[in-house]
Amino acid sequence: MTYCNFEVYEDDAGEYRWRFKSGRETVTNSDGYSSKSEAKEAIELLQEEASDAKLSDDGKPRFELYKDQDDEWRWRMVASDGATVTDAGDRYASKHGAQMIIRTIKTSAGRAEATVA
Repeated sequence: MTYCNFEVYEDDAGEYRWRFKSGRETVTNSDGYSSKSEAKEAIELLQEEASDAKLSDDGKPRFELYKDQDDEWRWRMVASDGATVTDAGDRYASKHGAQMIIRTIKTSAGRAEATVA
């Protein structure tokens, strides 16, 4: 099984971000947070809700799969409160490619270790 982990790091603008990695590949990353603790709280929310998130729109934690304006596939994870937790940094030519990333997050995020880079 591929090793998955979260890395918290400070960007050039002084904001804290996290990235979720599967092996050496970055699967998804976050927007900027003003503190490390806020970035870690966002990771905890993702870990708590990702494994239960369905591909739906019923008000529960969910993944949304959609085509963007360029007709490429993207996804986002929405928490039970409606806030976007994370989204696709990349675009996917196929629906299957986006679904594979969702599956990696669902099966691995909950047990991934969080480290500070």
